[in-house]
Amino acid sequence: SPFSVIPAMVTLGIGDSMQVTVGFLPMWTGDYSTSLVMHYDTGEDTHINLHGRAVDVDIRLDRSTVTFGKTYITRSNRATVHIHNLSNITACFQWKAADTQEQEDQLKLRQYHRLCQQNKDKLSDFLKEHRVDITCREHSALLTHTLQRVRAKVQEDPMLFYDDIFCLEPKEGEIWPKCSAEISVFFKPQEAQVYNQAVYCDISGRETRLPLLLEGEGLGPQLQFSLEELNIGEVYFRATHRYEVILLNKGPLKASFSLVPPSTAMGSCFTFLPQEGILAPKRLQVIHISFCPTTMGEFQEQFYFHVTGSPKPATLPIRGCIKGPNFHFNVPALHFGDVSFGFPCTLRCCLSNTSPAPMSFNLCIPEDGLGEPSICSSIQIFRVTRPPWRKGAQGFMKPREFRISPCRGTVHALGSQDIEVTLCSNTVREYKLELVVDVIGVGLKWLTLPLTARCIVPPLRVLSPVVKFGHCCLKFPYEEKLALVNDSDFPGCYCVLPQEDKEKASAWYSSSEPSGIIEAHSLVEIPITLEAQQLGQCNITAEVSVLGREGSPLELHLQCIGHGPVVCVQPGEINFGTIQVLQDSSEILQLSNQAGIPAPFWIEMAGKRSPWRIEPSKGVIPPMSKVSVIVTANLDDTKKFQDKVKVFIENSHTTIISVQAEGIGTTIVTDKPFAPKFDFKPHFSFTPCRYQFKLTNKGRRIHRLFWATEGFRIFHRSTRPPALCGTKSKNVSQSPRPGSPVFKLQPLMMDLRPGQAVEMVLEGSSSTAQEVKERLLCYATVGKETAKKQIMQVDVTCKFILPVVQMSPRAITFHVEKKPSDVLTLQYQPLSLKNTCSLPFSIMLDLEQPFQICNVEQQPLPADSKVSIWEELHLCIQFDPAYENNLNSWVAERLLRMHFLEHPHEEQVIVRGEVYFPNLHLQTKAVDFGCIINDTEQELHMEMTNCSPIPVQYHWSFQTDRQVNTIRCVHLCALLKTLLPTLQSDCLFLHARKRAFCLPACLVNISTLVWEVAPCSASQGTEAAHEAVKKKKKLASCSLQPMVLVLQELSSPAVEPQRPVRKRGLSQFSEVKHPNPGMQEVFDVQPLWGELQPGERHMVTFTFFGHANIVARVTALCHVQGGPTYQVVVAGEASCPSYQLDVEEIDWGLQMFNKVLKAKVTLRNTGVVEFTYVVPNSSTGTAAKPLPGVPLVLPTTGSIAPGREQVLKVFYLPGKVGVFCRTFQVQVAHLEPAEIYLKGEGTFPRITMDLPCML
Repeated sequence: SPFSVIPAMVTLGIGDSMQVTVGFLPMWTGDYSTSLVMHYDTGEDTHINLHGRAVDVDIRLDRSTVTFGKTYITRSNRATVHIHNLSNITACFQWKAADTQEQEDQLKLRQYHRLCQQNKDKLSDFLKEHRVDITCREHSALLTHTLQRVRAKVQEDPMLFYDDIFCLEPKEGEIWPKCSAEISVFFKPQEAQVYNQAVYCDISGRETRLPLLLEGEGLGPQLQFSLEELNIGEVYFRATHRYEVILLNKGPLKASFSLVPPSTAMGSCFTFLPQEGILAPKRLQVIHISFCPTTMGEFQEQFYFHVTGSPKPATLPIRGCIKGPNFHFNVPALHFGDVSFGFPCTLRCCLSNTSPAPMSFNLCIPEDGLGEPSICSSIQIFRVTRPPWRKGAQGFMKPREFRISPCRGTVHALGSQDIEVTLCSNTVREYKLELVVDVIGVGLKWLTLPLTARCIVPPLRVLSPVVKFGHCCLKFPYEEKLALVNDSDFPGCYCVLPQEDKEKASAWYSSSEPSGIIEAHSLVEIPITLEAQQLGQCNITAEVSVLGREGSPLELHLQCIGHGPVVCVQPGEINFGTIQVLQDSSEILQLSNQAGIPAPFWIEMAGKRSPWRIEPSKGVIPPMSKVSVIVTANLDDTKKFQDKVKVFIENSHTTIISVQAEGIGTTIVTDKPFAPKFDFKPHFSFTPCRYQFKLTNKGRRIHRLFWATEGFRIFHRSTRPPALCGTKSKNVSQSPRPGSPVFKLQPLMMDLRPGQAVEMVLEGSSSTAQEVKERLLCYATVGKETAKKQIMQVDVTCKFILPVVQMSPRAITFHVEKKPSDVLTLQYQPLSLKNTCSLPFSIMLDLEQPFQICNVEQQPLPADSKVSIWEELHLCIQFDPAYENNLNSWVAERLLRMHFLEHPHEEQVIVRGEVYFPNLHLQTKAVDFGCIINDTEQELHMEMTNCSPIPVQYHWSFQTDRQVNTIRCVHLCALLKTLLPTLQSDCLFLHARKRAFCLPACLVNISTLVWEVAPCSASQGTEAAHEAVKKKKKLASCSLQPMVLVLQELSSPAVEPQRPVRKRGLSQFSEVKHPNPGMQEVFDVQPLWGELQPGERHMVTFTFFGHANIVARVTALCHVQGGPTYQVVVAGEASCPSYQLDVEEIDWGLQMFNKVLKAKVTLRNTGVVEFTYVVPNSSTGTAAKPLPGVPLVLPTTGSIAPGREQVLKVFYLPGKVGVFCRTFQVQVAHLEPAEIYLKGEGTFPRITMDLPCML
């Protein structure tokens, strides 16, 4: 029906009135009628006849077609259309793409289906990508929530006209009666083509939409070349030719162009620069063309440039003809003249190319040899052993004697190339040859150049054929000079040939510079070295060869006399003096070779079983050098010894030297290291140390020995070791007893004959970790001597230590990150225990769960293990990350204890295990929205942090357990309706969040809204209810239906209002039934799913939709993939604001007209929702000086919490004499303003006298 009525339901108080609005909105033209029925709660109905007629108003477009002229792309064109409203109504218009509402609804339906499918695909892709496993019910809830947002978005879309080519502004608006609206139409073509588009104007007051046809044509860029054809004429083969053409932009648009690559062979010889670019309007671009032909003949090619936005390319035709090169030498011939054998000679010429095209060539001499390159003297002088020195330079094949550089290449257009021709002759003859030029790609032997030359070998001679060296040491080199003379005009090459049959020769010769080059008319001195190999006269012959000379080489005679070495021995005799017996004592004997050759020698002692020895006993003394010989004496008795040393020199005389020495000290020795210092090295305390050794008499006389400890008396009897302090008596002093040494030696006295030995035992112990040092003294009488003398002193040291273990690492940490796809397995980490105290020990290890000690094979370790000195024990610590059977991250820390069997010392290692699951840290476990106004919504934010080192994938859902989640609309029960009249004077507003209220005895357990009531009904009346209150202890327990209880809070007695007080807002009870909404309709969580990187934080938004009088408490679940599920309790209530004014009328009575009147009004919040108030149109005066006749209320605005009140101070200045009546309003939230009435009478002081006017 086109008729509507607002409001549809209303409640009127006694004497109240209200205006009802009846609306008429027809969609089609014609007559309409219906009956408006008013139903009263008394059962009476009233009928009102409604009639209406719908007609098309006189609104039209000034034209039905808009045609735009030709418009360049990226440009815009504008036209105007007028909408004329000739009617008497205000018309609203919208430009639509659909002709009718039905077509528009179809477009919305298609758009809805398209958006739904897109959101379904996005949700499915997200769940697959992040591998989120949710139930069908959760998937349906997520999809339903998404589709609801899509439906709301489509329904709110006005479906206005939108197009990339045509645009209308404004797209919607209003037209006043008898007015016109100007609509701007814009045309923005994107391509060079014709455009047509129909749009429709939907205007209120008309049944059908007004059509408008839009037409336009787009133009693209316009490029063309300055030439219709480029004719390059005749050009040279392989010559680079360059041309320029101009590309013009004749249009107003900037044009983007690019070369279309040619597909022919001739087209690929052309290069265009630039090949692409952007040309501004009315500008030109110079195109550089480079052409290098590779074939000959005439040609014609077409080249195309693509223009963006234009259907036709820019075309450039090119045609021409290609021809080939000319060249010559700058000399008629190359004449080398006379050249020396093996010496290169170089001549130069120039090859010029007179054509504009490059020319590639090859150069060769056909009559040159085909063998190896000819021998050059500068190289041959380093080849002393090569055959050409003895057999000449002739080989099996004729050598290549000419070298051309370069022998091939390319001469640039109109350029030249320098050519070098080098002749290194190895043949004594005359040359008459030709240099031939071959042109690549043109032909062979296009040009020749004559070559002439003659080769000669210069005659060389030896200035002195005999060289005398005089006296020479055997096998020692001596050097002399050999003079070689060149009397010719050409340089020569020579070489001193190596010596043959060297093993049989009486002397050897050689040269440090055996070969070289001698210049014309010059002399060269050649160094000759000679070594005599035998004594007496030596004669040998040397040979000098000339390069290229035929016949025998030049001869040279060498002569010398050979002799042996000369050696001097120092000193002439050696006296060792007194030395320790049984110890080595050495002296140096110098052998000096004064000759230039080595001197072999050997040395012997004259006596048998001599106490002396020689090192080295034989050897070789280098020429002009010295050799030191060590003579060592080792005496076995305390007496004087003498002997002689014989020195023999090969090929020289023998030298004899006398030696003597006398022995001192003792011949008593030990078989093990003992004197003068003995160290037990580190030793564990609490255990004795023991050392056994043997004393031997290596002298020739008997020895009687006595042992003592320095600082202690001498024991004549065998003593036992001191008693050790056990571990139980720790408080007893750990130092040795006074007068008792730590170390004891047994036996203390003995007799040793020559060669006899005795076993000795040294013992010591300490109960503390300390370093002990004592000195043992040995006295002896030797042979028949009676005097006792000290023969030995021993410093005994022992460091008593604790067992020390080097642990690597000192602390062990396991770090396990459990990803959703991972499986928890046993973890192992190595532990290295190294014995660093230089003593072996046995170790016992103890460790609690979830850790275990294993060996390197990850098997359980035995109870104890033996660790050798400096041994490193490699172990494994096993950690079970599945020990705690939950998905929360946890940490375990234990102590690995190490006990030693040899010592009570103990060591510890900290072992720590960390297991991390995908976990989140939520800022709070409860989100409380409090109480909000009905039919509003509120958002609260909670911070969510990834507190684990693993990326977390999560999604939210609500718990479906109805025993946990409570969502209900609150209303009154029959009992409270019965109690309401009796509680009218002392009523309160029930606030579920505060217990500081004076409740009736029947109301208990406010937080859960479950109260104990007497089983009564409304028919039992007020007395039954009061009786139930008095008998609280005997009441039966029952649960009330969810409700909203609106009562007045108990307070102190207030001033009696001058006018009846009305409760506003929810001041009267009404029972409205509401269906319980679903969780998704009450609460929302955003985002529903997502992923957090380690340490990343994200804000989660909880939204509460305040349905009317709802009380909701649900549990939101945050599911973490591979982790725990977190619970967040979400609670909220919704209600309407309610307030009460204690005064609604202020009567000041008779007051002075110039006196500021004051009063107070108390505004009390009787609801559960905090609200704001405002006093509109308040006076701009102040409390001290208010404006006359205008009420002033302070404060004018504020906020009042539930159960609180605000005192409003009212100031009023009458300003004139007479009765006044004023009002001011108090606006609370969105409720209707409340009016406060002010009245009184202004007067001024008067005096009345009863005396007559004239006295």
